[in-house]
Amino acid sequence: GINAEYGELTRDSTCRYKTGTHMGKVDFERNNGTVEQQVQDSTVIANKQADKLSIKDEQLAEEGKEDQEAVTMAKNITLIRGTCIIVSTIIGTGIFITPNTISKNVESPGMSILIWLGGGLVATIGGITFCELGTMFPSNGAEITYLRKAYGALLSFCNVFLLQLCLGGLRRAIQFLSFSKYFWAIFYDAKAGEAPNVYLDKFVCLAILGIIIATIVVFPNITLKIINVVTVAKLVSVSVIIVLGIVELCKGNLANISVGFEGTNWNPQRWGNAWNSVLWSYNGWNVVCILLGEVKDPRVLPKIVGLSLGIVTLFYMMTVISYHTVLDMATMNKEDVAVASAVAEKYLGESGVIFFAAAVAVSALGNTMCALLATSRYLQAAGAQGVLPGVFGLISRRFRTPVFAIGYMCLATVLFVLIGDLSTLINSATYTSFAFTTLCSIGVVVMRFTKPDHPRPVKVWIVFPLVTACFGVYMFVIPWFGSNTLLNGLWIGITIVGGVPLYFLCVNKKYRLSALVKLSDRVTATAGRILNSEVNIQ
Repeated sequence: GINAEYGELTRDSTCRYKTGTHMGKVDFERNNGTVEQQVQDSTVIANKQADKLSIKDEQLAEEGKEDQEAVTMAKNITLIRGTCIIVSTIIGTGIFITPNTISKNVESPGMSILIWLGGGLVATIGGITFCELGTMFPSNGAEITYLRKAYGALLSFCNVFLLQLCLGGLRRAIQFLSFSKYFWAIFYDAKAGEAPNVYLDKFVCLAILGIIIATIVVFPNITLKIINVVTVAKLVSVSVIIVLGIVELCKGNLANISVGFEGTNWNPQRWGNAWNSVLWSYNGWNVVCILLGEVKDPRVLPKIVGLSLGIVTLFYMMTVISYHTVLDMATMNKEDVAVASAVAEKYLGESGVIFFAAAVAVSALGNTMCALLATSRYLQAAGAQGVLPGVFGLISRRFRTPVFAIGYMCLATVLFVLIGDLSTLINSATYTSFAFTTLCSIGVVVMRFTKPDHPRPVKVWIVFPLVTACFGVYMFVIPWFGSNTLLNGLWIGITIVGGVPLYFLCVNKKYRLSALVKLSDRVTATAGRILNSEVNIQ
């Protein structure tokens, strides 16, 4: 505008000269020179202003880019961290307290060892199968994403409704109660009837939960470093048992383990119980798929799965061999005996019992931290993909963590910690997760036909998903022939009666109620302003 203005002045001066105004030639040249100088000065000023505007636009663009990046998860997971997450998730309390359950069901050390080896192979095959799904859809959520892509949103919603909304808080509470049991064993002698005050017990559990939640929300990178440290501590604890077993073998004490396969119980129901226990001791092999959106390079997923499950299987096998070397079958078959403590007491006395009580407590705590980390991402992915209300998908701009999903899991866990131990109820529901794992494995085969052109950086041998599916069907069906048939049916009923109607009322775009959609949008917007968060729609 400035250049045009002074351009008009120049033309006007020329016109006045030609039309015979009283301006002389000298005056005109002087005036015309002044105008030309003004035009040059104004051009320089305009160029400077344009440069400033351009710089400002670039700054705004960069700020906009930063804002866009701020609502995505920080990619902090490397090969080592991913391996530690899986190892720490799998090694909880199972290897310390459940080998006697497996031994009691199969009734021979040889078969017990083979079942632990078989559990590792099944978990590895399942992990490799999920590598294809994970690299096809490299985002957070695992089963939520895979079920939605293979079968639609209904099964995806039923999965998150049952396993996370209904049972997620209950599972985390039981993990905290397991931690509490072994934490207090350091200070109290349970055999003498000593126990902490119930209110002190609840207070300690909730205080530690608060610290873990704050760390996961505010310091996600530090959380991963803590998991690394806890993983090393777990492996050291397990190594102590392995060393004690090696010492016993070197002494030539082979009486207990030399029984081999004598007396093996071949009852299918008992085998189902044994497989259920061992596969739950390996549970967590898919956790990195849940966090895949935070892995720096998703192409390392097969390496993470192979390395972590190789480590866990090796340590599990050596630990179980040590148990059966040190302890006879009569001791191994006692359900009220924590086998790790029995081994420690035999060699190290009371100090060994305290050491392993601390080891199991730390193991349970690390397992709980990994579970809270993964569950919050599970819920966030469901919110971002429209499987749950958008408020679950909120990601903090400042911390780049799913604040609402973490908050929900915290409140649900607090509720069930205050209620108490409901392990019988949760144990009757664990089989349901195998149904969704089976559907995901079958989904690998289904999408070979429905999505043949979709990029597959990892393409597994077709036998792997079929093997995983077969074991999943077996683990889903066997509990129906046991004593908890009524409770097993309860969870299926809750999913059908509660989950399916909620899906059509709140999620399905064709049938959902507009009033609920508006309410969900308002809640999401309000929570986003309060928590300084946004939903990253996927």
